[in-house]
Amino acid sequence: MLPLIPLVLSIAPEIGRWLFGSAGEATANAVVSAVQAVTGTNDAAASAQMLSANPEAAANLRVKLAEIAAGREKAMRDADAALLASQLSDVANARAQTVALASNKSAVQWAAPIVSVVVLATFGSVMLMALTRSLPSGSETLLNMLLGSLAAMTTSVVSYWVGSSAGSASKTELLYRSTPAADGK
Repeated sequence: MLPLIPLVLSIAPEIGRWLFGSAGEATANAVVSAVQAVTGTNDAAASAQMLSANPEAAANLRVKLAEIAAGREKAMRDADAALLASQLSDVANARAQTVALASNKSAVQWAAPIVSVVVLATFGSVMLMALTRSLPSGSETLLNMLLGSLAAMTTSVVSYWVGSSAGSASKTELLYRSTPAADGK
């Protein structure tokens, strides 16, 4: 495959992103098969010579390579859609569990709100103390570590109650990649 890479990339550069990574080997095998089917050989020099002499064969190979790239793109979109569906299902299950606990008047329904209040109150208290009191010398590193941990917990609390911006960003990216551009590319 290595000798064919420059030839293949000169004909269909979009295939390059699929020649490496987890799908690289399968893509390379499909590319070699396509080159061999069109040119009758998998020798790079002979293939290049045949394709330069026969524009119809070059166009045929370009189509086959585009089909391979499109297939890889579709597989990636399908995997992303499955991952998003799984994440949304997980969130829906968590929300359904909370609703079920609340409707059954379970004491467990108060766990998330209590933990949230404790985390937010602790973060606020530590921030207030850090800003209004003098620190013992040498405790700055410990305070920074504590504030960093509490800030991460506070972010998790807010994400739990109002939703995760990371999930929103990945959903937006998935939608962007699944929408064809105006020029058809």
